[in-house]
Amino acid sequence: MQNKLVNLVELVHVVDLLDRFAARSIVDRALRSAGLDRAMLGGFTGFIPYAAEAVLIDSVARTIGDRHLGARIGQAYEYSAYGAYAHFVLGAPDLASALDRGRRALLFTHPGSEITLRETETHLIVGRDSKGLSVIGHHHLDEGALFIIGQVARHFLGADWTPDWAELPETNPRELAALEDLLGTTIRAGAPVPSVAIRLTELAALNPGPPQPERTMSLGELGRLMGIAPAQSMVDGVDQMLHVTLATGLISEDVVARLLAIGPRTLQRALKAEGTTFRQVRLRVLSDRARSLLSETDMPLEEIAKVLGYSDPRAFRRAFKDSTGLSPSAFRHAEQAQ
Repeated sequence: MQNKLVNLVELVHVVDLLDRFAARSIVDRALRSAGLDRAMLGGFTGFIPYAAEAVLIDSVARTIGDRHLGARIGQAYEYSAYGAYAHFVLGAPDLASALDRGRRALLFTHPGSEITLRETETHLIVGRDSKGLSVIGHHHLDEGALFIIGQVARHFLGADWTPDWAELPETNPRELAALEDLLGTTIRAGAPVPSVAIRLTELAALNPGPPQPERTMSLGELGRLMGIAPAQSMVDGVDQMLHVTLATGLISEDVVARLLAIGPRTLQRALKAEGTTFRQVRLRVLSDRARSLLSETDMPLEEIAKVLGYSDPRAFRRAFKDSTGLSPSAFRHAEQAQ
């Protein structure tokens, strides 16, 4: 997939922070404007389009009149919210290793984006490139990225550390002046990606806490710890969006296409190129979820049908039997017997 995505673990924390800055009703309206819902955020793993997060923050920012809401979210963001990814990065023996770990493992938090490293005679310029993302609210994500990168550096260099300068695509002098006050350093305008400048001499700073034992961790291991795998195909992307939207009952082709930031026809062509259809992927996801609910819960069949989006329990029974060869009741009895 070529879409820029963001892990749901980040979005969940961002929504928590938005609730601190604005009334819950305002955040709920912003979620709807981004095609999202709070029900999508509970107990699920996977990704949503990065553009949806930008629209969400921008909608709240416009309502409360805060041009730099993204920066304030970045300031308040708790890096530990990234879970296993944060442990992987902050468990490095020194700052240079931490930045490298973050660069290699970014696909588990922001697939389609990358950490950029540019070296000068005196500094390493560390940025996050979302590869041409240009949607409403993208400046909020750019500004927030400065603070997130800074959190990694401060773990090794101390809470009072600030970059010697920062870089942003933004060019409005008035807006940059306000952001400089928040960041505590100067900002160089017109840069290709949001970045912070770290002195080369600071890269050797050792981890102030006991580093995790040095060992090789594959990205596959990290993915399993986080409970997700980055979407590598359109089928993967549809699969993840369906698992997220199951919580809302909105599992149509149009809804999934909108969440993937593409049109329904583009989605159809991409799935056809991968040898399948939306209906086939949807049926597999529903069948897998039905198996899980039947074997791991005592939920009545009527409730399971409703959770899976079937208005008629008989339609659920027919679809499940077509998929597995067993009725839902027979499948549940067989699982209990085992």
